[in-house]
Amino acid sequence: GLSLARTETCAFPLLPRNAPDDLPPDCLRTSNMGPCMSAPSASAPGPYAMNSPDSLAAVSSKAALDTNGNKPYSRLVQLRGGSHTLAEKFGLAPGQNAFKYVDKAECEVSRDAKPLHGAEVDVSGGELQLWYCQGAPIAMPVARVGVGGGNAQLIAPMVHAVDVYVEVDGAPREDGHVCFGDDAGASKSAAIASAIKKTLYGEMWMDAFLQNGPSDGSKPWATIVRSKRWGDSDGYVYLPLMAKDVDNALMGDDSLTYAHALMAKWSSLLKEVGAGKHEFTLAIRPRGIVFTDDDGDVQFDAVGGGSGAEAAAAFAKSDLIGEHLSDPAAPGMRATWTMSLGADQASGAGAVRKAQEWSKNWPKDEVAECVAMAMRFANAGVCGAKAAEMARGAKCCHVILSDGVAGGGIKQAAHGDGEREYDYFCAWALFKSPDGEPNSLGAQIKFVVKRRTVVDFKEVDEDWRSGGFEGAQKGVESVTALTITNAEIDAAIERDAEYYK
Repeated sequence: GLSLARTETCAFPLLPRNAPDDLPPDCLRTSNMGPCMSAPSASAPGPYAMNSPDSLAAVSSKAALDTNGNKPYSRLVQLRGGSHTLAEKFGLAPGQNAFKYVDKAECEVSRDAKPLHGAEVDVSGGELQLWYCQGAPIAMPVARVGVGGGNAQLIAPMVHAVDVYVEVDGAPREDGHVCFGDDAGASKSAAIASAIKKTLYGEMWMDAFLQNGPSDGSKPWATIVRSKRWGDSDGYVYLPLMAKDVDNALMGDDSLTYAHALMAKWSSLLKEVGAGKHEFTLAIRPRGIVFTDDDGDVQFDAVGGGSGAEAAAAFAKSDLIGEHLSDPAAPGMRATWTMSLGADQASGAGAVRKAQEWSKNWPKDEVAECVAMAMRFANAGVCGAKAAEMARGAKCCHVILSDGVAGGGIKQAAHGDGEREYDYFCAWALFKSPDGEPNSLGAQIKFVVKRRTVVDFKEVDEDWRSGGFEGAQKGVESVTALTITNAEIDAAIERDAEYYK
């Protein structure tokens, strides 16, 4: 596993910006507390800022929140998936954090990520992805409420946004971008409108929240927004800044609704900075909200014991409604590094999504038949409906035969212990934006061409049709839909010409 430096695993890991570079490591354990600051309290009622000393004390305390089993916060919170893996590999308990980076397209983050603060980063390969990780959820507590019987709950806001602050060579960049959606060139107002539309209850609080920026008057370079919030099992903020392959950087994570715009904004920033060696400082501050929904119920997160949900909700409704910021002096949430930019990195050309690769495993004698069927059915069914949303008025202009779970070619599948069986194959259908502009966004949609052979345990002889991927719910099908520029669709048509002969 990857070992961490002491300065990254202690509860207060980074030096103040004006601290000398040659302090011995033990000095770092008492840094950043500030003069005359009272000792943080795990039992402070709040409200207090996320990642403030009281917030950090609340999650690192060994005191029980749930008296049934004497469970402290560390036993009640459950990071999952990649959050659990990174916290475990980086050695992070609640109240501890790490800021790391990778600069290779092919890597295992939990193994290959390196400490960001103080690094000299090599971006000659066109790759830079940052990972801020902590041993507790990104939505940190802002209050502690007693709920009876010696039990307590820690209340956290709903976090859909993280403010990103950037300095280059000591000069702050205060552009105020809002990063959301596949259209990297969308205006701030268009990005906000899209975020509101795609976020549950977004229309109740999100417009002013994103338009106005942080209520303390600080000016971020950008605010990244997720339609799916950072929940109580999410312990990292992923910042893909540079990548040659967008989809590789996204790792198939649909929650990264900010990534396209973030990479585009970063490439524009590097163009403004210009070639040469520069010092970059980046800080993140998650920003949350507590609000009432249209039924009057207060929306927040909570971790704790007992059955006193009413007490937590009452406190949240009376004392916590509104925006909640992260402490600007929060330890470990800022990193400074240097990197040298060549002409390529300073060109302003951002990461571009390429068309999907043609299957290398497709039986040659099936190619012509499958291409013809995929072209025929792409404009129908769930694929055609999704294309109408993403590229209204467009017709499929190209298909790419793609491997499914079972590989390439026509395969057989069964559901319900033989209740339903069908033949199928997978393909990507490409649709150009009708305006014909090279940089306009069309769509590439992975769908399924299928025909049923068994229905309700009886053999049938049905025609091929356009379909999608089946889930647990019978009769419900879905497709995978990604944006792609007209120029990249043209490149794919030229690339795949050999399969259309």
